[in-house]
Amino acid sequence: MDGPVAEEKINNSPEDLTRAVKYLAGFYGAVDCGITILKSSHLYSHIGRGSGEYGAPVILNHKFGIAFTVEMDFQMTGSAPFPPITMESGKQYVESARVAVQLAAAIRSLGYSARAHIDGNYRVIAPLVARDAGLWNIGRMGLLMTPRQGPRVRVGVVTSDLPLIPDQVQPDESLIDFCGICKKCADNCPSQSIPHGTRKEANGALRWKIDPESCYHYWTTIGTDCGRCMAVCPYSHPDNWAHNIVRRGISKSGTFRRAALVMDDFFYGKKPSTRSKSVLPSIGNK
Repeated sequence: MDGPVAEEKINNSPEDLTRAVKYLAGFYGAVDCGITILKSSHLYSHIGRGSGEYGAPVILNHKFGIAFTVEMDFQMTGSAPFPPITMESGKQYVESARVAVQLAAAIRSLGYSARAHIDGNYRVIAPLVARDAGLWNIGRMGLLMTPRQGPRVRVGVVTSDLPLIPDQVQPDESLIDFCGICKKCADNCPSQSIPHGTRKEANGALRWKIDPESCYHYWTTIGTDCGRCMAVCPYSHPDNWAHNIVRRGISKSGTFRRAALVMDDFFYGKKPSTRSKSVLPSIGNK
């Protein structure tokens, strides 16, 4: 979403503006925030839902993408594939949109163009922008995986011509290695839309490619967002000291990754149970 731009530009240094943007993202409610130079691979080819002419080519002249995440509630996510996951998913889409709209408006008040990319009105592929902005990597289930919440996040993006300093992304293959041995999302996928094998090249990128048709068909059949993959992922456990020790070990050692998977299966099961009754105890339990 766009808006009017202030006539007078603020001429602070890129370093100061970068710090300000990241501070504001956190102030508005983001958990993590990163910045990348936009690439053609970040853009959708044509306009879909939202403003603009449906089917028209996407034209976006901004140089930078500001990506951020908002956290999805652990208990609500754990209810998947029951209705509370849809409630939480919708709520956090709204929260990510709120952060994006406020952040874009703040940038425009500094005299620079900015666009909030929100659900139903995207011009960019948010997980790819977030990955290249250093928020981590794309996992087996095809979603952005973050170090502290795993896939249990919603991603927002603001693009702008505000002069910023891109984050220097350090390659980290620990997640790819863990996803390669884990397969818990694939084993628990009700529609079997997540591949069990190794990554393969698809559209010029090495990745695990889910089956979007069978995934969406399951959604329409059960009448809710599924989210089972997010619920069972070992990275989705609460962001607390105990699980963060495990996450740190996973990032440092291949041997620890394999031991951590055994521990996760022992404590939570290869097919973890849902937490639907503990989420809304007063509804449907009388």
